[in-house]
Amino acid sequence: MNDMVDTRTTGTGLAERVCGGFRKDRRELGPEKAADKWFAPLMDRWNGLLSRDGGGFSHEERVTLAVLATEYLSMRDALILAALREMGGGELHMLYARPHSMESVAVVTCELSRAFKDADCQPDMRRWGRATALLESVTADAPDGYEAQPMAACAYLMWMADRSTVAAVRALKALALDDDCSLATLVLAAGEHGIRPAWAGRRR
Repeated sequence: MNDMVDTRTTGTGLAERVCGGFRKDRRELGPEKAADKWFAPLMDRWNGLLSRDGGGFSHEERVTLAVLATEYLSMRDALILAALREMGGGELHMLYARPHSMESVAVVTCELSRAFKDADCQPDMRRWGRATALLESVTADAPDGYEAQPMAACAYLMWMADRSTVAAVRALKALALDDDCSLATLVLAAGEHGIRPAWAGRRR
């Protein structure tokens, strides 16, 4: 327990530096270049870790991911989509660096729609398992104020794997931390209405 307290305490100062530096770069460099500077290396690491067993993020990387996923939701969404299927670097870059472009909006909309309608849209379970473990570690190290979004991302991945009870627990925890977390609200509503990912229907 003391290790957890110490980790979160040291993470608070780091989170403040990351948040301040990222906001400053967004003002001075613009959103796309700031995203490239702060998130691109972590996205490369994320993809690499999802492609093989073993390994993980450092404490500094976990705190940085928690901050960026909170400050810039398109980065959270890129982590989620890359966890469900292997995506090219260019496509991922578009998602987190140019989230308001027509192409990026179309990809996100399509992926969300497929989850509810396409029975062939089943997660790559090896990537899914690695991603959920990594997100749990990010949430564990996230300082106060930065836990909700990585936890909501994990909740969504749990729902995509048709693990509705675990998904609901994660979503409720995220909403307890941030009652404006729309992704957690979506996951919770899906569970309450018995809505499952489309692929799960093939098992019956």
